[in-house]
Amino acid sequence: MAVLIPACLEADLNAATGECASVIWIPQPSLLPELTVGDAQAIGSAIALVWALAFAFRLIRKKLNQS
Repeated sequence: MAVLIPACLEADLNAATGECASVIWIPQPSLLPELTVGDAQAIGSAIALVWALAFAFRLIRKKLNQS
């Protein structure tokens, strides 16, 4: 559910008084961009791949140190 905040278009703003002639409601901007399900899955897959590679390299290093 999007949180709406009041805003004012530049054309509706009276600079002398600082008042807005017509308030509009817009979705609150967030720090993080909105992700689609596909984007989130791509990020999750990339993280899982990095973890798997790190685990594989760790196993290889252990095997080489045992020799």
